[in-house]
Amino acid sequence: MTLDELFNKIHDLPTIPKVVQELIQMFNDPNADLDKIADKISLEQVISAKVLRLANSPRFRGSQEITSIGDASSRLGMNTLRTLVMASAVTGAFKTGPSFDIKAFWLQSFQVGTIARLVARQLKQNTETAFTCGMLHDIGELLIQVALPDVAESINKASGGTEEGRREQENLQLGFSFTHVGAELAKRWKFPTAMQEAIEFQFRHREAPEGNAMPKILAIANQVQRGVVANGLNDECKAMLGDLPVMRELDMDKLFEDLPAALEADKSFAEMLS
Repeated sequence: MTLDELFNKIHDLPTIPKVVQELIQMFNDPNADLDKIADKISLEQVISAKVLRLANSPRFRGSQEITSIGDASSRLGMNTLRTLVMASAVTGAFKTGPSFDIKAFWLQSFQVGTIARLVARQLKQNTETAFTCGMLHDIGELLIQVALPDVAESINKASGGTEEGRREQENLQLGFSFTHVGAELAKRWKFPTAMQEAIEFQFRHREAPEGNAMPKILAIANQVQRGVVANGLNDECKAMLGDLPVMRELDMDKLFEDLPAALEADKSFAEMLS
């Protein structure tokens, strides 16, 4: 099977609303106007509701309840608003069956995104692009689960429960892995090339096109997320990860200092969206 054959088999390809595609372009503009973005958001009912809900949540709530998208956008700020719009659009694009733990999937995706944001800050790269890449890093796996449930079940059983095993089985049974599927989906959604490359090369960042730091950032975020989940946020985990060559540019003490609050903040964010 080829990637084109896979996408041709999907009669209802997950789609991103046109207004969201326009918002993504607006967010990528360094001179973006928050008022114009708020006006655009007000055209999308589902995202508008989530913007208001988040602005009035305990994490952001002020002394008065907010009822307008403009006021909510001002309270949340550009970066949080961008994250919410992107996350709402992507999480809302997929409908999965009851056997797939979609909540766990998005929580793990948000964790990788959160770590990618912290890594990007240290490496002086765009933090919100890094977060989005992290949030989308596994999107190809979700599409395989939704589009090819029988094949996905076979892959799940043969993979041994590891990400490496899953990629190996996908390449064996399909001829490509979830990283290729995710990159192709990002391309069809008209996401920036940097995001497409980050998803495709996240496990082989040295092969990525020059000038794009996102594949390396995503490679680091994947390693840290798996290490933290397996071992916890402790000195042993920090030392183990710090020995990896890809981590040499990072201040691991600073990363582990920032991780607890960041992961806790985005945990509630992920729960609200999923």
